[in-house]
Amino acid sequence: MQRAAAVTPFALSLTRDRAVRLSNTFAQDGRLRIGDILAPGDADALYRYLTEDGEWWRTLNMGEKSWDLGPESIAALTQEQERELTAAIHAQAQDGFQYVYDRIRVSDDPAERCERNWPVDRFVEAMNRPETLAILRMITGNDAISYVDGQATRYLPGQFLTAHDDAIARKNRIAAYVLNLTPQWRGEWGGLLQFHAQDGDIERAFTPGYNILNLFRVPQMHSVSLVAPFAGGPRLAITGWLRHD
Repeated sequence: MQRAAAVTPFALSLTRDRAVRLSNTFAQDGRLRIGDILAPGDADALYRYLTEDGEWWRTLNMGEKSWDLGPESIAALTQEQERELTAAIHAQAQDGFQYVYDRIRVSDDPAERCERNWPVDRFVEAMNRPETLAILRMITGNDAISYVDGQATRYLPGQFLTAHDDAIARKNRIAAYVLNLTPQWRGEWGGLLQFHAQDGDIERAFTPGYNILNLFRVPQMHSVSLVAPFAGGPRLAITGWLRHD
């Protein structure tokens, strides 16, 4: 992928020494959790952007088709339309793959990230710095990683993502990541990143946190549990995949 002039990226606390230690855990478990991934000021800047300035679009699927609803479209829904849409989402979720959450897209094109230069763009650019890619290759044990994509995600009460393994043809995904940006969370509020065993049991779950990076191998069956109606706030994150050309 051709690279353009970089935006001013955030600094990541991924050193080669740290990568060696993390690689052992990743090789054994296929997943890990890295704390204090950003400098506190950078994490706070991302959080402020997501809570104060970001324009969120609702994303959901109906069968194999994906739909994005902008703020104006969401505001224009009548109560009856909302009930019908929710009923359709729940019906499909019962037996099939279903998701509904909010997101802010990030371009895969470095030139577009440079031009826009939003905090979320700066984080994705930081993940694509040559030194960061080298460390991610060390951690995962996969030298084919060539770039990282991303998007901001927000799960409000009632939103979720059912089980899937991220293995989509021609997407070339090697590993997935979730940068947690939720400062206060209780496990009973839901929004857990759940890893599924072959028998359908939940073998591991990560609770939303703050300035913590979850990294896990693809393919791997996982889901985001329903955010409870009594949750004290949204589940915020930057998510994406480590990919090869």
